[in-house]
Parts: sequence; C-alpha cells; structure tokens
Amino acid sequence: MPEKWSSLQEVSKDSAIFHQVVFTLFGVYVWELLVTWDFEWSLLTRRRNFRWPLVSPFFFLCRYCMLLAFLGLILSFSIKEKASFFHALNTFNSWTGNMSILCASTSLMLRTIALWERRKLIIAILGTLCLAHWSLLYRTMFVVVSEWDPITNSCAVVQTDPSMLNITFFFTMGFDFIILVFTAIALLSRHSIRTDLWKLLFQDGLVYFLASFSTNCIPAVRRII
Repeated sequence: MPEKWSSLQEVSKDSAIFHQVVFTLFGVYVWELLVTWDFEWSLLTRRRNFRWPLVSPFFFLCRYCMLLAFLGLILSFSIKEKASFFHALNTFNSWTGNMSILCASTSLMLRTIALWERRKLIIAILGTLCLAHWSLLYRTMFVVVSEWDPITNSCAVVQTDPSMLNITFFFTMGFDFIILVFTAIALLSRHSIRTDLWKLLFQDGLVYFLASFSTNCIPAVRRII
C-alpha cells in the first residue's frame, strides 16, 4: 500500500485532483469577495464608520491574505521548469496561508471578547492563547524545505518538522474550540431557552466559529491516522 501511494502514477493523479480543488475553491472565494465587497466600499465611501472590534486590520488581512495564498498556489502550478524564485514563492504561500489562519482566529477572538464586554479574565485567557498561536504558526511558516523535482517537473517537499506541524494543528483546533465555547456561553447567556437555533447560529454568527473549528479538525485528525 505505501508503494502504491508513492508511485508516480498515483502522485500525478492526486496532484491533478488537488489542482482542480484549488481552482474550484479559488472561484468560490473570488465570488464571495465580490458579493461581500460592498462592506469595504461602504468603509471607503465613509457610509460606515470604523468600529473596533467589528472592523479591524485582522479582518482585511484575513480576506486578502487568503486571496494571495490562492494566487500563489495557482502560480506555483504553472511553473513547469526550475525557476530561481520558487523558494521565495513557497515561503510566500506558507506566509499568506498561515496569516489567513491567524487573522481568522484573532478576528473571532476579538468578537468573543466584545461579547464578554472586555472582561479582564477573558482577555487574559484568550490573549495568552492568541500570542502562543501566533508564535507557533509563525515558526511553521519556515519549517518546510522544498526542492525542484525534475521527474514530476514540480516543486517537492524534501524536509519538514512533523512534530511542530502536529502541535500547530492541534493547538489551532484547541484554540478555535475554546473560542467557540466562550462565544456559545456568552450568546446563550443573552438569550432565553426558547431562542431559535437558526438565529443563534447564523444571525449571531456562531456558525462561523463552528466552521473554523471543524476545518482545523480535519488536518489535525489526519496527522494521527
């Protein structure tokens, strides 16, 4: 089984599927940016005021670092011969991808702190975890070493730090879960038992916390299987 998964035919097949998935997600994300761009436009035209923490630098960094990460990946797919900049491109892709994760978690954390009315204990707990999260993900931006593979005509990973990546995946999952719990407690304390679940999930935004936690669950669990 290990030989089959590492065969050139299987690698080429999986690579083609991965490319299709990335292009599909890129299209969905661009559509999402276009549909919601009226928010940025309302800020630029001053129809909406900048209000912390609903509007923060992390929000914009998350949106556009994700766009840059997609563009970087798509550019890397188009490289069919060894280029002098592919090391820098891989570092760029790693940086933008991790920054998207960091800024997404930080934005959700800021909303949770606002729901708790900036209580010092909540700020201390979440702030400490957030700093640790930033330290870990910044470290993992530079642990992957890649080289040009003349057989597949692509850039291949030749060195990484599995332990650091495992710690990062599980810490991210745990951090998002803690934010989810704090947010759920804050929202439930503001509503009665009869509060509509649909309103709690979508109008109050709890579904975004669930999506963030679930998304990070997948790579974390796969690392130990």
